[in-house]
Amino acid sequence: MGVDLREKQDAGITLLEIAKLYKEYRPELSDKDALKLAILGNPKLGELYIGRPSRRDGWPEIKKFLMDGGPVPELREY
Repeated sequence: MGVDLREKQDAGITLLEIAKLYKEYRPELSDKDALKLAILGNPKLGELYIGRPSRRDGWPEIKKFLMDGGPVPELREY
């Protein structure tokens, strides 16, 4: 999977903005966990940023986490 540096940088900026929104909603989130959620919720951007396949089935877990609490969903490769 070839990604040019500009695409990776743009994806990272967007993911950090999304992570910031998650942290506003759930202030107890660490920066790392907020970024994991952003990647999990946006797999195409996540793949550009991390350079490998990302889960595509994570949105229901994110929704449950944000609404009901509980552990941060796992970010794993697919």
